[in-house]
Amino acid sequence: MEPVQILKPQVIVFDVYDTLLNMSEIERTINQITESKRGYVIWFELFMQYCFANNFLDHFHNFISIAGVTLEMTGRKLGRAISEAEADKVIELLKHLPLHEGVPSCLSELNDLDFTIIALTNAPEKIVCDRMERTGLISYFEHVLSAETVKKYKPERKVYEWAAQKLGVDIHDMLMVTTHAWDIAGAQNAGMKTAFLKRNNQLLYPLVPAPDIISDDLSGLVKRLQKVK
Repeated sequence: MEPVQILKPQVIVFDVYDTLLNMSEIERTINQITESKRGYVIWFELFMQYCFANNFLDHFHNFISIAGVTLEMTGRKLGRAISEAEADKVIELLKHLPLHEGVPSCLSELNDLDFTIIALTNAPEKIVCDRMERTGLISYFEHVLSAETVKKYKPERKVYEWAAQKLGVDIHDMLMVTTHAWDIAGAQNAGMKTAFLKRNNQLLYPLVPAPDIISDDLSGLVKRLQKVK
């Protein structure tokens, strides 16, 4: 089956955590703290669940606060009390995660192809910008946008629409690149083109249309985008 052909997007929008930054160290740390091989999976599911629930609350809770309390909830679920020091250790790791292999070279190739590249993340802008500056990634991005600015979290439609308005670009001319199926669904719902990176055995959600591009890694995505017109 031939890949679906898409028109060349004006802007490529990258998710950050898992998509560009490798979460393996956080996974190892949480599993160790909770004394369970399921610790990280339970935490991440709770973390995303309550970020999404926050979209429907009158009072906004920031990303780091939700990360911390859901880690405590994970501990209770597994019969393990998480200390403040242990929680702080996990939060600190968010500021120091390594890049997935090949990320700088692939972003450089996309720049050479004259794509405008931005990041759109649920995490605080300062944390992401600081990490990108230390890794040298910041030079590839025209903007780093945090959903916290609009007090909503992806996959809320408003976040994607705000990003398009911020850049003054038609949302249909934007390509969302992510390894999260919920991000694919949200971006599609807002009108973006989508590209799914199959990292860490992530699965697509079958009740929404397939992404425009599916790739095993960022290098494969670049090869696809080299062919669009």
